[in-house]
Amino acid sequence: MTSTDAGTGTDSDGGFGSGALAGLPPGARVVVRLPTGPRLADTLLTCFDLRLVAVPLHPRATGREVADIAGRVSATALVDVHGVHRTGLPDVHADTAADDLALIMFTSGSTGPQKGVMLGRRAVQGNATRTAALHGIAPDRPHGTCLPLYHCNALVMSLIGTYLTGAPLTLQAAFDPAGYFAALDAAGARTASIVPALLADLLEAGPDWPDGLEYLITAAAPLTSDLARRFHRRYGPRLRQGYGLTEAVNFSFTMPLLDDAGFRDQYLEHTPPVGAPLPDTELRLEAGEVWIRTPDLMTGYWQDPRTTAATVTEDGWLRTGDLGELRDGLLVLRGRAGERINRGGEKHYPLDVERGWRRAGLTGRFAAVAVDEPALGQDIGLVATDQPVSAVRDLYERAPLRPAVVQFGGFRATSTGKPQRRAMGRVLGARRAAPARYERLLRRAAATAQELLRSGAEDPALRALAAQADGRPVPGTGGEEAVFGAFDFLREHWHRAAEAELSPARERWLRTLLTEWPLALHTELAADVAARHGFDGPPVSLGTEARFGDGSLLVLPHGPAADGPGWPLGPLLSFLGGAVPGVRTDRWAWLARRREGGSATAGCSVLRAGRHDLGGVLWARRPDSAPYEH
Repeated sequence: MTSTDAGTGTDSDGGFGSGALAGLPPGARVVVRLPTGPRLADTLLTCFDLRLVAVPLHPRATGREVADIAGRVSATALVDVHGVHRTGLPDVHADTAADDLALIMFTSGSTGPQKGVMLGRRAVQGNATRTAALHGIAPDRPHGTCLPLYHCNALVMSLIGTYLTGAPLTLQAAFDPAGYFAALDAAGARTASIVPALLADLLEAGPDWPDGLEYLITAAAPLTSDLARRFHRRYGPRLRQGYGLTEAVNFSFTMPLLDDAGFRDQYLEHTPPVGAPLPDTELRLEAGEVWIRTPDLMTGYWQDPRTTAATVTEDGWLRTGDLGELRDGLLVLRGRAGERINRGGEKHYPLDVERGWRRAGLTGRFAAVAVDEPALGQDIGLVATDQPVSAVRDLYERAPLRPAVVQFGGFRATSTGKPQRRAMGRVLGARRAAPARYERLLRRAAATAQELLRSGAEDPALRALAAQADGRPVPGTGGEEAVFGAFDFLREHWHRAAEAELSPARERWLRTLLTEWPLALHTELAADVAARHGFDGPPVSLGTEARFGDGSLLVLPHGPAADGPGWPLGPLLSFLGGAVPGVRTDRWAWLARRREGGSATAGCSVLRAGRHDLGGVLWARRPDSAPYEH
């Protein structure tokens, strides 16, 4: 340990975790903001040895965020790239069991305020020891990680696990697939950690497998069968998935090491499971939710007894919020309970939806998210990344379960690759029209078209509409009086369209239609889209392109595609003088142009009435737009 420079409160040689930390009493809290690397590892292990409470933060945490966390936990010291700094707050605290607390791990806060997970020394040591034994981490069996040490996975299993067992640790600060495998090979590592997001990068590079490496351990985000299949094709069955939460000190489940046949069955033919419980860990499925009871359990959430009580039962069961089921004695996850999509009473799990889309041919990185929809409660949205518009269009037209909303760009994930579905879904909105109501409109329009054709009218749109008539009578209007009245006006005056005295009446009917169902749905949806991006403004009518925020957001409500089936309102709007540009915009061509033009995000909310496509709302956002926050 080096001595501390009393004038600056920083180690005199710029060291980390030596003199200044050695002078702190056990239980003092130390906020640590350092990039992953030897300095962060040394600081965290020093805190562990000195029985200090480490509070690791993301190295890109802002000064305000650091100050906020330091104030919340009454931190005695801060460690950053400049050294160790005293905060002036008390060294000794009486509000927690200071001699037992080892870590306070703050969550990302993607679904609400950051929660500080308090982890005791016994729980941290117990989980690190159990995990090390499971993977054989020992002095003669080195381990490696490319994951950030300010996250629980790498901190507990890789750093503390190797420290307690005396195993050499290969630590890669910035992920480089070839460099990671070369470092593991040089160190003779037998096991190493990774997450699915980095696994995809590894497979793109495809470096040679290190000679001594037995397998990779993946966790932190779901492993898809598609990714497992690509891994197996390149490297064989040398992959083990695990599962755990910070609240249960990292891993609570780990897959056994499978032979080739077992790997194909569990990982390729079915949804990859996350494994069996660690020793002394119990599993319970309560209404589909995964509950865990383990000695490696958090002390609670920092200064939040209410959330702690809602998360941990009186008899020690941790409500994980994850949905799961058992298959062959192994746990299979189905997504987060809060991310489950309740589509008019139909329950859809995002992971299941994504697997269906992959089976339908969509590749790459994407997410299924819940989208607010007034009639159903929720509908399904797709957030794509770099997929071509044509590939998403193909999915939309062929998949049994198609999204109501599609957005290109705006994919959000944690640093370990876990999709932030609720954050993505909050900026998306959907609408639907009642199918029976729209069927009534379609039959009325078709009957009108047939009558006009019999009277000698000649119009391709009328012929397309007439072909859709099913001969059934049109029942009660159910609120379509204005729309049906417009059709009566059309039928009465079609052959007098050129007469000038009809112009005022046509204008009145057009104004009326634009504010009535179903055209009003386009205006409502356009307003919702703008509001979710942080903008309010005047209503945007069908076919009108509007710009918000000095052009940072572009919104266009549009009707069905021009090459689709007959649109019931097409001939009516044309007759009334409302066949304006943009009504029959091809949504996929529009989206492709926006992506080629460099929009940060571009998307469409599709208005549907059962099997009928009513058009929808398109939007695009500039790359330099400020991110919207909700």
